[in-house]
Amino acid sequence: MVVKSDKTIKNLIKKVFIEAPGDHHFLEFYFNKKFIARTKISHEANHDLDISLIGKMAMQCWLGKKDFIDLVNCPLSEEKYISILKEKGVIK
Repeated sequence: MVVKSDKTIKNLIKKVFIEAPGDHHFLEFYFNKKFIARTKISHEANHDLDISLIGKMAMQCWLGKKDFIDLVNCPLSEEKYISILKEKGVIK
């Protein structure tokens, strides 16, 4: 499965990530003002993210591929993402 880069950026920002400065689209997640995760997407025009890149981004966000795709496509809510990170001990 592939997802579009523009949709990924838009939906991650809509949920819990913020865009950070850099030579690409850097997206960061903070919880209670503590840095938790960072991922990036190139500045190319709206392009497909292949399964390899999805896997890398998922790992950077502390998720499996399926959960990351669900986060991007919206079935996985902000609250559920935070819950998963708490279950994994990433955040307290």
